[in-house]
Amino acid sequence: MSSTSKVFKYVNVLMLALITLAICYTSLQSMRANAWYFNAKNTLQEITGNNIDIQQLNLADDAISLASSLDPAHPHYLQLMAHVKLLKLAVSTNQPDDLAASYQQIEQLLLKSVALRETWSETWIALAKVVSYQNGPTDRVYDYIQQAKLVGPYKIEVHLGAIEIALMNWQQLPPKYKALYVNELKLAAKHGHKFSRAFDIAKQVDALPILCLSFKFGVHFEPVRNSWMFKKQCK
Repeated sequence: MSSTSKVFKYVNVLMLALITLAICYTSLQSMRANAWYFNAKNTLQEITGNNIDIQQLNLADDAISLASSLDPAHPHYLQLMAHVKLLKLAVSTNQPDDLAASYQQIEQLLLKSVALRETWSETWIALAKVVSYQNGPTDRVYDYIQQAKLVGPYKIEVHLGAIEIALMNWQQLPPKYKALYVNELKLAAKHGHKFSRAFDIAKQVDALPILCLSFKFGVHFEPVRNSWMFKKQCK
């Protein structure tokens, strides 16, 4: 074998070794990121009801931040990071000095997530809610809701998200939002016991009377009026 052939052979072996090392490193990083992701999810699952522990949320935030730093282009990690940060804002007694900047950070995480995975309706409706918290029922929020409906037309999370946005902004709700609200109520009511979450959301945003009044008219809401959840919540 000539010296030139030997050089080529050694170069090929070296290149193969480097490629193998790169693949192993990438796989290891992905495994570590996945482990931290499930660490964050499991921590969140331990939080129940209204007794949300800020220390647990901080642990979940640290875990998902590590996961995202190891795999920054993973849309699941970006969405969960946004969700955790939003929960922290909701339960924190000490709001950050610049609340708008915190919401914008969450918005950017969700925008990155939908850019990487456009077909996840939960991310689109989460984005709609976060923008509505900042700016109210704008055209951009409406467009995000429509995008969520496009990729997840039968998802209860989409229906409930649109209902929440409408109830939170009821006093300044444009006509197209009111039509959307009624339509989403009809669709959400078809989900059986899962629809009870609509009453929880209405109570959280101090709009239960509005929700109850919405069901008192129309033949399509007669099953709701006869349901146990309506009789319990709308006395």
